[in-house]
Amino acid sequence: MDRARAARGRVKLEHRVTVDAPRAKVWAVLMDLPVAARCVPGTHEVAADGGGVRGTLDVRVGPVKLALGGTVAIESRDEAAGTARLRADAEDRRIGGAVRALVDLSVTGDAPTELRIASDVAVLGRIGELGQALIARQADKVLAGFAECLRATVAAR
Repeated sequence: MDRARAARGRVKLEHRVTVDAPRAKVWAVLMDLPVAARCVPGTHEVAADGGGVRGTLDVRVGPVKLALGGTVAIESRDEAAGTARLRADAEDRRIGGAVRALVDLSVTGDAPTELRIASDVAVLGRIGELGQALIARQADKVLAGFAECLRATVAAR
């Protein structure tokens, strides 16, 4: 893939989620990757995989339905600072494309706790042709569902 195409396929996203719970409870759910992964709408076949998690995300981006199979792993974490970096790698073999993401998490405050999510996403192959605006809109929808599930999961603990 040439540089121009790779640059077009890069999407930077930022989201904030407020959870009315102690920081320690929010952190515990986020660092339990199988539990956190199940909060992402459209995920299935979620299973622990070494220090990370493996699963499939079914998502529609515009007219295209994707089945992204892959892994998420914690690259680094600092519980005292409330920061972590996750790496996600997934591909859809049907249409020929992949997604690679670095996701920085920052947890601040305490009841309410604010979660900041900054993602640098490379969208490769045919998936990258869908366009940044469509991808960003779908990411917003997925994150809204994740936030709702995160709040419920933290409250249940």
